[in-house]
Amino acid sequence: MVSSFANYVFFVPAKPGRAAVLRRLRCHWLVEPAILCLVLAVLVSGAQAADLEDYQNPGFDPITAPRSIWAGPYLGFEAGPSQTVTDVKAGGRSKDLSRVDAAFGLFGGYNWEVSRFVLGVEGGATYLGGREKGRHPTLGTVEAGAKWTVSAKARAGLPIGNFMPYLSAGVAATEHSLKANGKERSSVSLGPVVGGGLEVAFKDDWRLRADYSLTGIIDDKARYGGTSVSRTSGNHRFMIGISRAF
Repeated sequence: MVSSFANYVFFVPAKPGRAAVLRRLRCHWLVEPAILCLVLAVLVSGAQAADLEDYQNPGFDPITAPRSIWAGPYLGFEAGPSQTVTDVKAGGRSKDLSRVDAAFGLFGGYNWEVSRFVLGVEGGATYLGGREKGRHPTLGTVEAGAKWTVSAKARAGLPIGNFMPYLSAGVAATEHSLKANGKERSSVSLGPVVGGGLEVAFKDDWRLRADYSLTGIIDDKARYGGTSVSRTSGNHRFMIGISRAF
């Protein structure tokens, strides 16, 4: 079910068209796990071990707890490949439009260390790419795609020295447009975003990470030039990011 309010469309799972979009995403990036493993292996091999400080008699100086390398605010930049798939249905026929672009964006957040875990919140804004053009059996030439997305996520990680694997989940507002039958419709929709990755902390408060995100964009129906058209869209991306803690 999709409910509209002004220019916003709320994305709700469990629609039949969504299965086709997810299948298309999976078949296009079956090498994703291999890429992730390769990048993480490079991060592991390039990490530096922290140097142990020489023992000094503290005398009457107060003993301070060691500073956490994960807690606190951070801000960063990321870039990587992004794929947006849109399933367009009209007149009992469907057409999948898939576009792969170079994505880039900014992200920032705040972490807290809770027992052995790191919990945090993160916001980000990402440019996803342009529109893909194709020919629909009923509508003729159509164009569809998503330009940008803004997200708010919660993160949970398990630090292992300078490394932290993590999972994330939240909500994203994503722009999506479809041009068909001489009419163009653009909207901003709210949908779920889930993901995970690995982050590595270096000296001088710098961090490097490999991050994967899957976003549900839109699932709605509208009339284009007198024809009822439904569109279901999703995006996933693999980003390499660098950030600095403050």
